[in-house]
Amino acid sequence: MRRALVALGVVVIAFAMVWLYLIFPGMAKLPADYQKTYHFEGTVQIYTGAPTLASIATKMDRVLTGTGITSDDALTLKQDITFFLAANGAPLASAPGASSLAALDSHETYTIDRTTRVNIAGGTPARSGQFTFPLDVQQETYQYWVATTNSTLPATFVGEDTVNGLKVYVFKIDSKGNASPTNSTQKIDVLATIKVEPVSGTPIDSQLTTTVNQLLPTGGSMPVLINESHFTQATISDMVTEGKANMNKIMWGSVYGFWGAIALGAVLIIIGLVVKSKAKTA
Repeated sequence: MRRALVALGVVVIAFAMVWLYLIFPGMAKLPADYQKTYHFEGTVQIYTGAPTLASIATKMDRVLTGTGITSDDALTLKQDITFFLAANGAPLASAPGASSLAALDSHETYTIDRTTRVNIAGGTPARSGQFTFPLDVQQETYQYWVATTNSTLPATFVGEDTVNGLKVYVFKIDSKGNASPTNSTQKIDVLATIKVEPVSGTPIDSQLTTTVNQLLPTGGSMPVLINESHFTQATISDMVTEGKANMNKIMWGSVYGFWGAIALGAVLIIIGLVVKSKAKTA
């Protein structure tokens, strides 16, 4: 009996170690069939020659679809961004005088590390930095890939907040005068606020304003396009639910469950040793 208890305790502790270091890391990776859709709403302001920018209410869908795992265990991810008129759901470019806004739609393929969620080097354009936030988000500055500028921009931790009862970390990108990847006579300003559940890295809320400034021959510049978009309330609610679920899964899988198993194994070993000691005393 006493040997069985000690042996069982050792087995439980050994399983906890195997679980934490060999099994759980694989479960925490982004899966090959990863699928996520984010819904946004906002406005696009465009210069049409009038003294003021014309404003158009918009909706936008960002669809992420995993398409496979590479030989380096990276996830190939397809991203489709599509803008619509908020009024009737028609393509944004169908608005009068807004045909150029079709360029806001994009269809790209990324290759990202399944654990750190960093862009894998290579491809056209060559990408780097975070595609999205990793597990165990730190209160620091991350280099975050921004497709609008085809570059990484610093996403700086600015504080904590609570969204629908869930604690989040708040990061801010505020970068002005970035070179346009498509027009040498334009500069791009990016202002973003991203709220992230820190245990799982789940994005809970996102607000982004991109301003395209046209450089003038006489010096200075003027805005010709301002695109502001943010998560819909329905998407925020969905992401809070997902963030809580992801956080609980990670905490139970790597903290509560692990230390609970360690404690159980230790108790079994101690009981086995006590039983053995009492048996010798008797």
